[in-house]
Amino acid sequence: MGGLAVTTRNLSRSYVRGGRTIEVLREINLRLEPASFTVLTGPSGAGKSTLLHLLGTLDRPTAGEILYDTLPAPDKKDRELAAFRREKIGFIFQFHHLLPEFSALENVLMPTWIAGKDREDKEWARTLLEEVGLGERLDHKPSELSGGEQQRVAVARALVMKPALLLADEPTGNLDSHTGLEVFTLLQTLSGRFQMTCLVTTHNDALAKKADRHIAMDDGQIR
Repeated sequence: MGGLAVTTRNLSRSYVRGGRTIEVLREINLRLEPASFTVLTGPSGAGKSTLLHLLGTLDRPTAGEILYDTLPAPDKKDRELAAFRREKIGFIFQFHHLLPEFSALENVLMPTWIAGKDREDKEWARTLLEEVGLGERLDHKPSELSGGEQQRVAVARALVMKPALLLADEPTGNLDSHTGLEVFTLLQTLSGRFQMTCLVTTHNDALAKKADRHIAMDDGQIR
């Protein structure tokens, strides 16, 4: 692995609803250093998720640009953009979105299967599940796992393609405080071990204080 430097320049995102323009992000200038661990906080509606979606190439800005190291993401063909996203970026969301009919190991392997990679990735997936403390639960389906264990599977799934950038949108928001702290600490540990650039959103100020860097957002801007 190895972290990406991510730079935004006057990044803006607006939507037109009911005939009026709603500005969600307004001229965001931000730099994430390679292999850094940053927490982003702010009230609901501040624009945190929108920013993560733009950085993850799930959405496109209305204005401004995003550079990964020194280059923009591919923008001419959706297939090229999807390949960039698959190879460079890992996602973790508040809800784990595991496939209920598949085991923990199979859920972790799913991105590699979608990418058409060889089955040899199974050992790496096993290693990741061991790293998140689920080495003995490889064959368990989501219904047989606790909420915290399911989110740990989601963490392993996000890492299976060895991303350079990890984006986690409220990964502890659906967990109790103790389990949330465990998952947050796990993200910090794995981010450092694999030298990923990591950006995590949270409403939990106590967790934010544990990060290398804390950024606050409000009303579509960085404060």
